[in-house]
Amino acid sequence: MAKRTFSKFRSRWWAFCKIERQLKAHLACNTQSLAADLQVDARTVRRYIEFMRDDLGAPIIFDRPSQSYKFSHTTWSMPNVHLSLEELQSLAVAVKSITPTVPAPFAQPLESLLAKLLDALPEDDQMEIRRAQKQIVFLPVPVSSKGSAWVGPLLEAIRGEWTVDMVYFALSRNQETQRRFDPYHLRYFMGTWYVVGYDHLTKHWPVLNLARIRKLTVTEDFYRVRSFDPDIFFKNSFGISVGGTPQKVSIKLTGWNAKTAGERIWPPGFTYKDVGPDEGILTGLIANPADLELWIASCQGDAEMIAEEKSTRRAGAQDG
Repeated sequence: MAKRTFSKFRSRWWAFCKIERQLKAHLACNTQSLAADLQVDARTVRRYIEFMRDDLGAPIIFDRPSQSYKFSHTTWSMPNVHLSLEELQSLAVAVKSITPTVPAPFAQPLESLLAKLLDALPEDDQMEIRRAQKQIVFLPVPVSSKGSAWVGPLLEAIRGEWTVDMVYFALSRNQETQRRFDPYHLRYFMGTWYVVGYDHLTKHWPVLNLARIRKLTVTEDFYRVRSFDPDIFFKNSFGISVGGTPQKVSIKLTGWNAKTAGERIWPPGFTYKDVGPDEGILTGLIANPADLELWIASCQGDAEMIAEEKSTRRAGAQDG
């Protein structure tokens, strides 16, 4: 029998795997319960079951006494997803590139996953992938921030929609503060981890630096989920600072920064135009110029703000 390929079904693969797990766990599964669980209609569930049974060979039967689907035997498993050598090379390089910046809750499982995949390959393919890892190297920022130890607990809280209690050092006030906080989003920027969430006391959405968390406890209190979209929240941001009305800014670049401006990928909404030898203008919309000002300061005189309308910053947008 010819080997089947299932690439065109990958968008539904998670549903097939979920059905398999539930049937193997001997959970009561009927058309209605699966439709609710998978968030599809009953007709789609029947098509899934038919495909798994007829095309994947799943021994699914309908047990009339219990009015639910079951496996006639549990030795069957979903077919393996085929990964090409190029896909595995890309994964291997990606894992190596992000490992220096990824905290333990992610780095260790990623390395374990890659090791398992490589172990299943012929030795020649393993060597080729290892060579690719050495040929392409991504260097993280020279100096990174502390705080990655809090990524795991915060991720747990985000997934479970649990409120956290923390002691946080507010740099602007130079003191420790007690926070009751609903975390929604983790972000890694320029060597530092940040968390965005709802502060129960201020009723604002601060961006907190994980390196300034002194103590954190994940409570068993579910928080009321509020509307939050990180793409909207960080729109018109040059990095991590948010808040304020977007205003057009223009930055004059000279010297080395002008020479290399065409090689860079600027934030969305920013454009660069040469205006003379070793000179150009970078323009864009920015809501909170704090990160932009830091970047300009790091350019050692090769960048200068030449036009900036006043921006009204939202208090507490980035808290210390």
